Amino acid sequence: MASRNPHRAVVARACAVGLVLAGALLGGCAALDAAAVAQTHRLDDAPYVVDLARDARPPGDGCAVALPVGVDPELREAIGYGGRLARLQPIVAALDARLAAHGGCLATTAAAPRAPQPPHVYVGVSEGELAPPQAADQRVPHDRFAPMVLHFERPCTDWQREAAGLAAAAGKPYVLAIQLGVGQYAKGYASAFRKEVVLGTNHRQPIRFLTTEGEPVEVLHLTGVLLDATGRPVRAGAEGILLRDTPFLAQTLGLRRVLDDVTLDRVLEDERREDLPGRPLKLDAALDQLVHQLLR
Repeated sequence: MASRNPHRAVVARACAVGLVLAGALLGGCAALDAAAVAQTHRLDDAPYVVDLARDARPPGDGCAVALPVGVDPELREAIGYGGRLARLQPIVAALDARLAAHGGCLATTAAAPRAPQPPHVYVGVSEGELAPPQAADQRVPHDRFAPMVLHFERPCTDWQREAAGLAAAAGKPYVLAIQLGVGQYAKGYASAFRKEVVLGTNHRQPIRFLTTEGEPVEVLHLTGVLLDATGRPVRAGAEGILLRDTPFLAQTLGLRRVLDDVTLDRVLEDERREDLPGRPLKLDAALDQLVHQLLR
């Protein structure tokens, strides 16, 4: 278990700003990238998907080229995960294979943009350990607990240019970029005597009733971005795979249970959606749903 930082929310509010000005000093990014590069959206319920461009119309026929699945770079700094990223590689390989077998108008490519500063999606509670500072602004006075948010950081122009080139090479009008990561999701009530966590589209997971309501749960999830043929972000979203709650007594001490190696290993064979026909793997169901939501 890892200890929480009790001062993060206070620091987040002190540092919160409407827009983050970043990327101009990074190698390979033009000075224009210092313009508005981030946006934060409050999420009321699943699906956890946000349109990033008002005039964008994603293809209903799924015509896009999917980049190789990546691992959320934020995990390198996250307590409990920084030294264990190799455990995620078999899951990444399974996701790439699932995308390659998707069929239809969705194509895959082994190439990926090499420029720094790819797009990044944060989905989780507004005051989670991995939450960006400006996410704290989404909590309003009547909120009992921190709400769920989606925070999107735009890619630099060089990354967008390379993504556009990959779309052109594949003959597709859109690019799909997906990452495997960990988020902290809010708890809620399914009824007066039942608590749950909404992991994604039509995916609600019951949890023990004896749990600290204001403490989020650890969730293995997928985040994704759809970009048009010019590399402009169109839509972003996330789908949860599975969760791990922290025992009640540990929560009262400010501790958090991370996803251990045993849990990660079970993702590839044992963790299944019993509520869906055919009992698909939770991993496959989350990926299929995320692709559907981004391309719908």
